[in-house]
Amino acid sequence: MDIYQLRYFLAVVETSNFSRAAERAFVSQPTLSTGIKKLETELGALLFNRDTRKISLTEAGRRLLPHARTIIYECNAAKQELIRQNPVQRLQLGLLRSLSTERLAALISDFGKAHPDIQISIKDGSVAQLQSWLGDRRVDLAISVMPEPESSIQFDRLFSWKYVLAVPKDHSFTSRNSIPLNQLDRLDFVHRTHCEAETDVTRTFANAGTNPHIVFRTDQDDKALAFVGAGLGLCMIPDFLSASDVAQVPVEGLDIGRTIGLIWQKEQENELIQSFRMFANSHDWRPHRSGAKNLDWAR
Repeated sequence: MDIYQLRYFLAVVETSNFSRAAERAFVSQPTLSTGIKKLETELGALLFNRDTRKISLTEAGRRLLPHARTIIYECNAAKQELIRQNPVQRLQLGLLRSLSTERLAALISDFGKAHPDIQISIKDGSVAQLQSWLGDRRVDLAISVMPEPESSIQFDRLFSWKYVLAVPKDHSFTSRNSIPLNQLDRLDFVHRTHCEAETDVTRTFANAGTNPHIVFRTDQDDKALAFVGAGLGLCMIPDFLSASDVAQVPVEGLDIGRTIGLIWQKEQENELIQSFRMFANSHDWRPHRSGAKNLDWAR
């Protein structure tokens, strides 16, 4: 059993996909598949169920997982100990404030485990702030919306999101596939004030003659979802937000969303930025949420 085989194994576990795992491990898919097959042969057991669209661990794979993580952790710790006297690499990362904390935290945590010799410093801000910080070199790269076509900023697409209607799980709208925009007129609403597409939503409502009754304004998503879950109002939210007591329903006549990705200045690109770009592109950005109806997640 070789260390590289365990790294391949963990990459597949973390991405649930052999192609993305190969990108994360910086090898071709055939190389990764061969490494996994050799590991299975040495152990005398299959580690993954490959007969479904989503790869899952077998019982043998589940038993191996904690041992593999311990071995890789110890290897990384030994490496970190040996290079401690070397200059530390630091990645200055900017994050769009309105994005899902859970998904971004998972990406950064996985990157830190794969690159224990790299320190990450994080700043969150608005679209304008992130682009300004790139120009001032206060961040190396950022996760934000697609820049304007005339911009010199480079862009790697990661995922896209669309606006949907958030309603309580027991609301009558949850039995319908979609809701016409005009049926939202004069209904109680929670208004998210911090989203970069908020102006587009407000304009679309106004053009349709739909005037919701705003009961609460907030720049915090957890508060908005809590108010919706408590039945105090409906809310227009990006489809990556979720809560156990909130369901999502598409709105007819409202097709607003954004494409999210990595932004950076071409002249500042280096091996550190390239490593994070490759890692982020191999990350599983698909949401694991419940209560969503007819929602397409573009990947």
